[in-house]
Amino acid sequence: MSNPLIRASDHYVLLEPYSKEKIVSKEEAILWLKNWLSKTETQTIYQKIEDPDKEFFEELLESTYELEIKSGYVIKWFAVRIESD
Repeated sequence: MSNPLIRASDHYVLLEPYSKEKIVSKEEAILWLKNWLSKTETQTIYQKIEDPDKEFFEELLESTYELEIKSGYVIKWFAVRIESD
C-alpha cells in the first residue's frame, strides 16, 4: 500500500492502453473509473454493488490499481504527489 501522504494530495495518474497518461484530481479519477466500470465485458465484484457511492469509488482507487475491461485490455491508476511551486 502506498504512503498516506501521497493520497493526501488527491491526484492520480491514469493509464489506458494506446493513450497518453493523464494526471487528474481525485474527483476526475472517480468519474473516469465509473465510466470504465460500466464498460467491463466480464462480470466483476464491483458491478454487483447496487448504486455505488463516492466512498465506494474512493476506496476502490486506494485499494487497487488496475481493472481489466476486456481480455488483454487493462486500465491502471496510481496516486501521485503534486508539488506546488
